[in-house]
Amino acid sequence: MEYSFLDLVKKVDVVPYYYDKKQHDQFKSSVYTFVSHDGSFTLGYMLPMVAKEFERHEDIVRVDNTKRQVYINSCLDSFELRSKKLNQLAKTWYDEGRFEHLKGWRNELYTIYSPEKRPYMQLERAFCPLLGVVMYGCHINGYVVMPDTGKIKMWVPRRSASKPSYPGMLDCTVAGGMGDRYGCLETVMKESYEEAGLTSSYMLKHVKSVGLISYLYQYERGTFTSENGFVQPEVEYIYDLEMDSATIPRPVDHEAEDFKLMGIEEVVRRLKNGEFKHNCAGVIVDFFMRHGIVTPEDEPDYIEIQNRLHRRLPFPTR
Repeated sequence: MEYSFLDLVKKVDVVPYYYDKKQHDQFKSSVYTFVSHDGSFTLGYMLPMVAKEFERHEDIVRVDNTKRQVYINSCLDSFELRSKKLNQLAKTWYDEGRFEHLKGWRNELYTIYSPEKRPYMQLERAFCPLLGVVMYGCHINGYVVMPDTGKIKMWVPRRSASKPSYPGMLDCTVAGGMGDRYGCLETVMKESYEEAGLTSSYMLKHVKSVGLISYLYQYERGTFTSENGFVQPEVEYIYDLEMDSATIPRPVDHEAEDFKLMGIEEVVRRLKNGEFKHNCAGVIVDFFMRHGIVTPEDEPDYIEIQNRLHRRLPFPTR
């Protein structure tokens, strides 16, 4: 099957929109809403299998099966208490082997925010998808403008075959999650060295912030009875890195097997073959649109693609 650019973006922004009323209503009736301790705002979408496990922990949450809502217990009225109690529970579930996803335990905290953009709690990274809370990352498009032709080529890594997610698929030049200890630029510096051997001094000279994409992801659309149905609202900060032809990225932490400098025609072909990790495909389509490779003149779904790559999330963000 050959995917269109819109098909690729729909693999990233998966959760139905309100104007697709039948599908949207079906989605909302199939998940639980995760709600703050005071009931004033929602934090994420949760699968029934997680809500059921939470029913045994009334000291942490209150589950309302009629309204399909899971409330953080009102006594957890501070950042410290919420973070402590929820992470203790996550560790218990990890030790018990309660959820397959928790086997990817990172000992890395992600910050969850209130509507006032204040930190509301910090949670183990592997626990976040169980709760459906917003997660953040940084993606870097490394590219070279060929001096003889002026054409763009992109540095594309292949993910290690031992990676727990999307093994062997193609990726952005550099990409990584943004934990609580790092801001955007700090994440860029850290990941660029770990994944591609690019030094901070080189990055500071060449990298440029160019915006973000946001979307509501579900690994298997319409799945609500297995962990493949976890809902992940995500924000990815995007950076362009125009590289000189003498600089060649190399794996350091071996999350990537190798890097290949691909012409745009090859990148497009591999995208449409479905060879790229889903959200990386979205990042690269965004790159194409910003660089005039995909234009309104040749892409009939230009507006929908733009809108779906910049979704307003229904939960607080940083």
